[in-house]
Amino acid sequence: MRARFQLLGEVGVTVAGEPVPIKHARVRCVLAALLVDANRTVSADTLVERVWSERLPRQPRDAVYSYLSRLRVVLAGAQDVELARRSGGYVLRTDPAAVDLHRFRALVADSAGRPDQVRADLLAQALGLWSGEALTGVDSTWAAAVREALEGERLAVRLDDHDVRLRLGRHAELVAPLSTLAAARPLDERVAHQLIEALASSGRQAQALAHYETLRRHLADELGVDPSQELRELHRRLLSPAEAPSRDVPRQLPLAPAHFQGRVDELHALSAGHTVLITAIRGAGGIGKTWLALHWAHGHAGEFPDGQLYVNLRGFDPTTSPTAPAVVLRGFLTSLGTAPDSLPDDVDTLAAMYRSAVADRRMLVVLDNAADTAQVEPLLPGTASCRTLVTSRQPLTGLVATHGAVPMPLDVLTDDEASELLTARLGAREPEAMADIVRHCGGLPLALGIVAARAAVRRDLGLAEIAAELRSARLDALDTGDLSLRATISWSHRALSAPASVLFGLMGLAPAVDLSVAALDALAAADSSAAVAELEAAHLVVRTGPGHYRMHDLIHLYASEQPVSGGEAALTRLVDLYLHTAHIGERLLEPDRPPYDLPDPAPGVVPVPLADKQSALAWFDAEHAMILAVQRIAADHGWHRRVWALASTTTSYHWQQGHRAEPLQVLRLAVAAAKNAGEQAITARLLHTLGHMCARAGLNAEALAHLEESAATSAALGDPLSEGHAQLVLARVWGQQGDYRRAKQHAGAGLELYRVSGEPGVEALALNNLGWICANLGEYEEALAHCAAAVPIHRAAGRWAGVGETLDSIGYIHEQRGAPAEAAVAYRESADTFWEVGHHFEAAVTLERLGGVLAAVGDRTGARQAWKQALEVFRGRGLAEADALEQRLASL
Repeated sequence: MRARFQLLGEVGVTVAGEPVPIKHARVRCVLAALLVDANRTVSADTLVERVWSERLPRQPRDAVYSYLSRLRVVLAGAQDVELARRSGGYVLRTDPAAVDLHRFRALVADSAGRPDQVRADLLAQALGLWSGEALTGVDSTWAAAVREALEGERLAVRLDDHDVRLRLGRHAELVAPLSTLAAARPLDERVAHQLIEALASSGRQAQALAHYETLRRHLADELGVDPSQELRELHRRLLSPAEAPSRDVPRQLPLAPAHFQGRVDELHALSAGHTVLITAIRGAGGIGKTWLALHWAHGHAGEFPDGQLYVNLRGFDPTTSPTAPAVVLRGFLTSLGTAPDSLPDDVDTLAAMYRSAVADRRMLVVLDNAADTAQVEPLLPGTASCRTLVTSRQPLTGLVATHGAVPMPLDVLTDDEASELLTARLGAREPEAMADIVRHCGGLPLALGIVAARAAVRRDLGLAEIAAELRSARLDALDTGDLSLRATISWSHRALSAPASVLFGLMGLAPAVDLSVAALDALAAADSSAAVAELEAAHLVVRTGPGHYRMHDLIHLYASEQPVSGGEAALTRLVDLYLHTAHIGERLLEPDRPPYDLPDPAPGVVPVPLADKQSALAWFDAEHAMILAVQRIAADHGWHRRVWALASTTTSYHWQQGHRAEPLQVLRLAVAAAKNAGEQAITARLLHTLGHMCARAGLNAEALAHLEESAATSAALGDPLSEGHAQLVLARVWGQQGDYRRAKQHAGAGLELYRVSGEPGVEALALNNLGWICANLGEYEEALAHCAAAVPIHRAAGRWAGVGETLDSIGYIHEQRGAPAEAAVAYRESADTFWEVGHHFEAAVTLERLGGVLAAVGDRTGARQAWKQALEVFRGRGLAEADALEQRLASL
């Protein structure tokens, strides 16, 4: 049964339309304290402060628990409400629309930027949710403060509603409520302005003048100030209505977009800019700059009673030059009533005449598709009574620096906004195809508009067919003849300098992921800073972070179609940049790993300098997606050696950071490349690593197949070390499946092979594995003996990760034999060792085990500390272990 909550009046709840009694005032206060932050965790301390303030009960937390229990009884009949305990406190989960306060705020936010009639309806709905003073029936210092703040919100919305209704000509209906409000707020000049305007427009000019005089006296007597300039101007017009000269009122705005969705934040920012003279709305072609400007302009046209001017400046039109400012000024002045034959040719004189013509008018000027600041400057009004919107693909830095313009860069629509736009155009149909279209259009409004136009014109063409076209030929599917995304992008492309155009084409060959400055330099074989700055200014790339750039997917498709010379050499440089930088990073992460050969870097490649382990980890984190992408490039071009070398350079990073899916992808490509090249020794080594990663991911069957092939290949090659590696991981896989006898056989075989190989220190790996297996067989003394022998071997060889693994095994052995104190000591030392060498995932796994031991012996504080540290690592890597550990923490 559906629950509804009231905060804007008497605090209460209804279930299935029936009021649910809340007998205790404190329960009502707890409910209000949670509902104000519905769906967000409220700490117990915050609840105590909100409910009792300074008058705390003896045991405040116990009191909170008591009232929460009573509240659960009140909410028992509501199936769509959950009152849950979280590690940080308590949360009341419900649909935000079920709480009148959040519904009120959502309606107000939704009204921003809408046409006046729509806005009036939404604001009326919002104000209609109030049934009295907010939080009635709740008594606390916190409640009083919230009540006052909410009353301020309510008043602001009421005043906005009055402004909208005045613009709609509904003056008479506002006289009574505004008179009451003015009596309660005698010094509020905005209320007074609204009342005077409503009275005068309703034919009550004498009353309007009398109220102005009353306000003037109040302000003089109590504050010693005069009415504002706006009020004095209104008063002047009331006294001398005939003084206002007759003049033309231009209404030049083109038709508003019929279906407009999203851009809530941008519309709100435009509406909030009361003192902003200029707002430059910039973005790539097809991003929706003009739609946004026109939608806002039509919705707010009533705020500019002296007219709206509009011009398309054609700054990026491939068929014509940008419109000269003098041409625009002549058109503006003519529309404002100036005789055409009286206009001079000089642009400065025309600009002065234009500024004079609009000086005392409340006007909106929309300058669309500006080429640069120089084109716009002569068209700017000179007074604050006019508002100017400028759209451009350029950043127009001069307007921002010299004229105080407020820049508003536009991004693509969200998936939800794009879906709403398509649904508004086409109706709710073929949801799977609709989702596919949204994904392929990448949130670009022009692309969505083209799809909608095609579907509307071709009724025989289903959305599934359009989605299929987008999958196979995206840019071709986004061409209706009259509208073409390819043509729109080309307008910006043609304006580029030669170096920027070359870089644009090379970026089309590169993967469609974030590209660092180093990657761009490698592609261009030169310093790319000037070229990428030009691409950014043209909105053909966007900056995604410090020193990183990306193309929209559809722009990347267009770029990939452009002819470019030296493409294969550029891709070779790109691959080698990542290969050799990753090798430097891998050496820093695991300096004791045996060396391996790399192909020489292509001429001109300079690896990114990495100073230490921390910088290596940071680089791998930032460039991980690109490393995967360049390996695919190498595979597609048959550069086998680079393919398996990239796999080798990322193994340590993937292992230490707990990655699972990515290393499997990388290693499978590497194994295929090594086999294609006939490199058996490399194949055996890669199969062993792939098997190990499969085992870690729980893919035991695949792991066994790879490891057995690795062992057989290594045996045939006479390589006991590689065969020993495979045998050891085979032991681990069989152990994971519970067959510890078979696991012990493989571990023993691995130990013998290691000893035969003569490689110093590696036998410690097998000893540790044997210890873990023996513990699972209940052979604890043998298990401890093996692990105790392994630790000094690891230490002597400087294999600190091996020390951590062996100490973890020792902790496990003690835990299994019922010695929790010894287990905790070993686990803690293991976790510390892992953490010191940067193996944070392994440290987190050990900390989780440590927490389990501490919880079992009643040390809840220690367990909570260990689990929280582990949870932070799991969450940071987006691992499934985080959910299970959160549940354990909640139950502690």
